[in-house]
Amino acid sequence: MIWRLVIGAMAALAFEGACLAVTAERSWTARWTDAEIVALSDALSEAWTHGLDPSDYPDPQSVRDMPFGARRDEMARAIWFDYAEDLAFGVVDPRALDADWTAPIHDVDLLTAYAVAREGQGIYESLEALAPSHPDYQALRSELIRRLTLVEAPIRVPPGDALSLGDEGPRVDTLRARLAQLGLLPGDIQMGAPFDGRLESAVMRFQTRYNLAADGEAGASTLAELNAGDARRINQIRANLERWRWLPAELGERHIRVNIADYRLEAWENGEVARTHQAMIGRRYSRTPVFSEDMSIIEINPYWLTPTSLGQRWVRAFRTSPAYALSQGYRLVDLDTGRRVDPYQADWANRRYRVIQAPGPNNAMGRVKFLFPNVHNVYIHDTPHRELFANAQRDDSSGCVRVENPEDLAIWVLSAEGWSAQAVREAFDSGETRRIRLRHEVPVHILYFTAVSDAMGQVRFVHDVYGRDERLVAALADPPLYRPEPEASEPSSEELETEVAPSP
Repeated sequence: MIWRLVIGAMAALAFEGACLAVTAERSWTARWTDAEIVALSDALSEAWTHGLDPSDYPDPQSVRDMPFGARRDEMARAIWFDYAEDLAFGVVDPRALDADWTAPIHDVDLLTAYAVAREGQGIYESLEALAPSHPDYQALRSELIRRLTLVEAPIRVPPGDALSLGDEGPRVDTLRARLAQLGLLPGDIQMGAPFDGRLESAVMRFQTRYNLAADGEAGASTLAELNAGDARRINQIRANLERWRWLPAELGERHIRVNIADYRLEAWENGEVARTHQAMIGRRYSRTPVFSEDMSIIEINPYWLTPTSLGQRWVRAFRTSPAYALSQGYRLVDLDTGRRVDPYQADWANRRYRVIQAPGPNNAMGRVKFLFPNVHNVYIHDTPHRELFANAQRDDSSGCVRVENPEDLAIWVLSAEGWSAQAVREAFDSGETRRIRLRHEVPVHILYFTAVSDAMGQVRFVHDVYGRDERLVAALADPPLYRPEPEASEPSSEELETEVAPSP
């Protein structure tokens, strides 16, 4: 697998330098003690708790039974590095699954880690230290252990038509029993009772938890989540443990984290969530990619330069109904000179034009956009359609992340620049375009997790909106090769949300 070959080559180069150090050389040549072999065996016996397949590694007992000698040393060293690579980097190269995946790869010097392990840290301890230490990873790991050892089989609601108010019969009884099993319907369960308001409320709580449309009806999507057995949830946990292994150990002391699948933006500071915001993400045909970049600019009351793909509609509008286009805040600009043009005087036969939208209530960017230049032309911004944040499923954009209450997010970002909350609000209220370059850039991580932990460390499963889990689970069993694309893909239509307009 190229992923392992690249890491192996890097490790070999690093080892050439490490061999210059006496301690590194000693750790490489020193005999493995019986205690170290037992520790390695113990670590392998817990591979399943990390969501890894135990069959990918030697049987722990066979490791203990290896006879003392140079061959055992060689085998133990190879086993340590094989298991260490999976814990530190993951089993699957994420780029083999998603060509748009551009988040930074977790960087670990395994040669140094091995030397430290042999010089005193300990074999078992060194391997555990290579796994992600983030609380979310540990919560997922605990939930995996619980589900593999303690969880009772879920009560399954028989397939059929959607269940709603007034329905009755065995399927309604089973629905009640399943929601009670999940702790969403406390109290006595009345067999034979019709689908009532109390059951409807329990269904809505379940739907809200899984980011489904909270309509109170047990339709196909709701029943699919209700009937998800342990095998599916276990695989979901394994997939998300792997995603954590792809990420760097440090995301930034002060950073923004967007979980696409959860429609959620979090602002983190000093290891804690400082702010949370609802978010909209790309539609399924213009999916928001996974990547990380540094936010460097905030633009308040922005202009919007329409892209070629969407701007032609407004060019046609200027030709047929210039008054309407002007009323929506659009302006006609000469494509060659950049000068604003009176649409009633436009030379449609001989000149080329482009449309921009001035700041205002109808601007596609809303009142602010947060810029972190990236190859995807995807950013965070406001929207004039704030009513859509009331929807449970919010895959409504062309690829960018739309954020609720963006003024508050701007206040949080600009507080590190010395701006007071009042100064930020005054900038918004002025109506003037302000382009602010950040002295303290903010790392932004656009991620995809379908199993997350809450403030109490409990795991919550969310709807796999882009259908990525199944493919990742399959890849864990048979990791695909990563083959770089010969050419970069064309930017999506979300380009409309990324360009910075000239000064008015």
